[in-house]
Amino acid sequence: MKRLPLNAAIALVLFGSIPVAVRHISANPYTIGIFRLAIASVVLGILLRPALPSSRRDWGRLAVIGFLFFGHWLTFFLSIKMSSASIAAIGLSTYGIFLILFSAVFGNHHLRLIEVAAVLVAAAGAIFIIPQLDLSNRVTIGVLLSMLSAIFYASLPILHQRWSHLPTGTRAVGQFFFALLCFLFFLPKTDWNLRPGDWYGLLFLAIGPTLIAHTLCVRVTTALPTALTSVIYYGNIPVAVALSVILLGEPLSARTVVGALMIIGGGAVGLMSRAATTRRSVA
Repeated sequence: MKRLPLNAAIALVLFGSIPVAVRHISANPYTIGIFRLAIASVVLGILLRPALPSSRRDWGRLAVIGFLFFGHWLTFFLSIKMSSASIAAIGLSTYGIFLILFSAVFGNHHLRLIEVAAVLVAAAGAIFIIPQLDLSNRVTIGVLLSMLSAIFYASLPILHQRWSHLPTGTRAVGQFFFALLCFLFFLPKTDWNLRPGDWYGLLFLAIGPTLIAHTLCVRVTTALPTALTSVIYYGNIPVAVALSVILLGEPLSARTVVGALMIIGGGAVGLMSRAATTRRSVA
């Protein structure tokens, strides 16, 4: 438990570097996904030697987690390539909105007025960063894809806690392995004719954000309440945006900054209110 803050900090920095790395390298989303997941599945399988599930139901649970993780990655990568690293990171931060809503629908959590207001503010922020309601606009498509990625991602902490009877290593490896199986359906779309710098970028993504950060994230989300881990997650957004501006030279308009603050602020307030309500009900 004492190492959880350090684990969370390391994961946030590594997560914040993902949009920049994905945007910088020329590999397409399918190539990135298969490369990262293949290395992570093999290395974690060797290091952790996870216990195999004892029932078909648990195998099915791992398959569900893996599919949702696949959906999260694919839509996020497509968003980054379609728009920009910073836009994709900001759109993904709507994750908090969906976690609040999922908790109300699937967790018997009654929404308080402050949570409803927070969701509305965050949703308004997401709409605000869309330049125009036109699906021919690449930024608009990027925002929508990153929000879809957020929906997939918001479901994972809930399922990891609900199925915490499975060891952390089993869930981590299972998540990567079944996501890899999903990506392999797109193997014909991959392109391995890459520059040396692209291979270095892929290795960084496979070892840092994938192998290290996601394993730490599973550990943190299992040990802490989902509302708290979701608030902590927002720490990677400033990292991602700062790196996008500094390393990629991406423009950051006042409209985007205001929208991002509305999304992050609304999500954080709503999640903290949810966490406080949960603590009171437990007490």
